[in-house]
Amino acid sequence: MRALQSAAEKFGESYFSTMQYDSLSGKRPCADTITQRFGSWKKALKLIGISGGREKHYSAEQLIQNLEAIWKELGFPPGSKTIATFGEKISQKPYRNHWGSVRSACEALAAFHNGSISQEKLLAGNVTAFRRTTIPLNVRWAVLKRDNYRCNKCGASPSSDHQVELEVDHIHPVAKGGGNELENLQTLCHKCNQGKKDR
Repeated sequence: MRALQSAAEKFGESYFSTMQYDSLSGKRPCADTITQRFGSWKKALKLIGISGGREKHYSAEQLIQNLEAIWKELGFPPGSKTIATFGEKISQKPYRNHWGSVRSACEALAAFHNGSISQEKLLAGNVTAFRRTTIPLNVRWAVLKRDNYRCNKCGASPSSDHQVELEVDHIHPVAKGGGNELENLQTLCHKCNQGKKDR
């Protein structure tokens, strides 16, 4: 939240987009991390008292047209970082939601052009793609409260150390079928959660 509040001060306490936020210099969590943590960019900003803007919705046709135009401009398939800086400047999120990732969207587009799949299948996207569902805010609060606002691994708590950042973690990963049920969620501090991911 501190990173968002600091950015808000730079933008004069008015609405700013994920691209504007990510363009700021200095070390801070990226907009995608904030969006995943709070459910949407708009919700995150609302928590610090900023409203406005709107989340754009793109059709599969618009996303493919944009992807094709960028691919032609660059001469190679765009990646998740490049996609937002060319063409219509659409972030990777809609591609991830519809095809699983920007890379999967590129593979589907290539398969369509070489005749492996139909246009209908291209536009249908990949419904079996791994999609990480955001943990609802009320569920996050329930987990934090249940775990007494302490890290389950090391016992760190923001009440005794203001540097401690608590996160809600999936015990059984989403990628392996884990869900957002309370029994599959635990409170970890940022350090322990990163340590778990690094293993």
